Amino acid sequence: MRRRKVLQSIAMGIGGVATLSHCNTFIASVPQLQEKDEQFIGLISESILPSKSTSFTTPEPRLEFLVNQLEGGLTSAQFDEYKLGLEEFKKSIDDSYAPAFDSLSTNQQYEMLTKALASEGSLGFFMQKTKQWSLRHFITSENYMTNYLGYEFMPNRYLGCVPV
Repeated sequence: MRRRKVLQSIAMGIGGVATLSHCNTFIASVPQLQEKDEQFIGLISESILPSKSTSFTTPEPRLEFLVNQLEGGLTSAQFDEYKLGLEEFKKSIDDSYAPAFDSLSTNQQYEMLTKALASEGSLGFFMQKTKQWSLRHFITSENYMTNYLGYEFMPNRYLGCVPV
């Protein structure tokens, strides 16, 4: 009878500790962008580095990669700064009297992107991160890594008799 009581007490104690530890966890809500903002970021990324999905296939499209990086690679303060930079870039397009970024010529897009990349503050942060993630998506594609970098996936080839 005492063993049952002891086992019951141990089980209740472990259950209580497990419940208390789960009650104190805080799952932060991931900030989200609107669908039109995501599409606009994808358009900017394509202007920075046009994707060739047939030559350099990736498991996910670039826009999906950028959204994943936004949701998982930034703190909430950095996300707010990124979003502020996005709004500044939109405002600069409106100030140029263009109806939309994709309606601009290639030279005008290049000038706006270059000017935004050279700027300071949240606009520069926005453009630097978008450029960085666009390049990362490209240079981590399997075709680029194997054909251009000569990277061999694990396990590496063993070359035993190689003249040094």
